[in-house]
Amino acid sequence: MTATDVMETVQARLKSTRGWLAASVVLTGAIAWLAVAWASNRSLEHSGHLGVVGVSLALGCGEVAYLAWHNWTHRERGIAVGVAVAASVGSLLILGAAYGGVTAQDFFACAAGVGVLGMSTAVGLFGMYRSTGKSSPATLAGMFIVMGLAYFASILWGAVPQ
Repeated sequence: MTATDVMETVQARLKSTRGWLAASVVLTGAIAWLAVAWASNRSLEHSGHLGVVGVSLALGCGEVAYLAWHNWTHRERGIAVGVAVAASVGSLLILGAAYGGVTAQDFFACAAGVGVLGMSTAVGLFGMYRSTGKSSPATLAGMFIVMGLAYFASILWGAVPQ
């Protein structure tokens, strides 16, 4: 493989819409994860709940990036764009809550962000199932992640002060 081949491959990948969709989900999730890690370091009393947020970000963003990629491949382009945007919005909600430290009231935004990640995973899973017409190990893993994100969101709702 020559340098020209490498450059042509990079240029083709940079023009890939599905690559940009997956990258946007992963990038916003990673930035939100870093903000959560920083907030957890500053607010030790909330670090347990922030750990749940961090795990939710890692699972949700990874799965949504995978689902957006495959939905685009299977010609479910509207669903692919929708789940990528929704997951990025969920990550931005968490980022906004975690930036500068977390108070108990900020767990409302964290729980909402995890809920949006879970809903975008469920919609992406629906698109994947609709396009392939069958269940697979990937759809089963997606269902478990949706259930896990719903559980994590319920834990975070418990941290919201009344």
